[in-house]
Amino acid sequence: MAGVNARLARAEAALADLSDVDGDGAVVAGIRCASYGIDQPWATWARPVVPPDDLAPVVGWLSARAGTWTVKVSAADVSAPAYRGLAEWLTLPVYVLDEPVAAPDVPGLTVGAPRDPAEFLGVYGTELAPLVTDRHLRAPGYRFLVGRLDGVTVACAQVRRAADTAYVSAVTVAPEYRRRGIGAAVSAAATGVARRLTTGPVWLHAADGAAGIYRRLGYVPVDRHVLLAPR
Repeated sequence: MAGVNARLARAEAALADLSDVDGDGAVVAGIRCASYGIDQPWATWARPVVPPDDLAPVVGWLSARAGTWTVKVSAADVSAPAYRGLAEWLTLPVYVLDEPVAAPDVPGLTVGAPRDPAEFLGVYGTELAPLVTDRHLRAPGYRFLVGRLDGVTVACAQVRRAADTAYVSAVTVAPEYRRRGIGAAVSAAATGVARRLTTGPVWLHAADGAAGIYRRLGYVPVDRHVLLAPR
């Protein structure tokens, strides 16, 4: 399991490479950093693969871009000396696909690529527009999906190639369409896309409320990633 967790730490760091979408990312003192231009702690972040001796250069880069930011680490590294002065802001369980399960059938639901960023953002949230642009939709390492129920766009998901893995994220269902199996169906479709993007692990973060869905789709928990923020 330690080998898988190390591999996913490297993959998560690779998610900070925004060169394909002309985003604000950099390698600072050997650590990948990114800023999405959204006023949320998770949106300006760094991902050390192993605890560094000195985090100060990274803190400087992050602080120059946002008033709130986070450093993502594996749970086992939270107490490392480099992270003194930071506190746990959010913990995200990590799941890896083990034995994939067929997508549940939801009558009237189709899943495919969005027509444009606006269709995706209509479900995901217009405040997240910096994450879904025309350039993102064209980037080779990204895949975007929307779920349409009888022609109405009600759900979305994203898949991104991350190093030698594929990462599933942004699974969202419009509030009035939840508890109908749509989230599971769209997640399963995204998993299928992810498996075609890589021969390596397919993985995701799942909050406790969604964990049951992903377990039923064949995912198993392997780690916890912690977002650390300034105290």
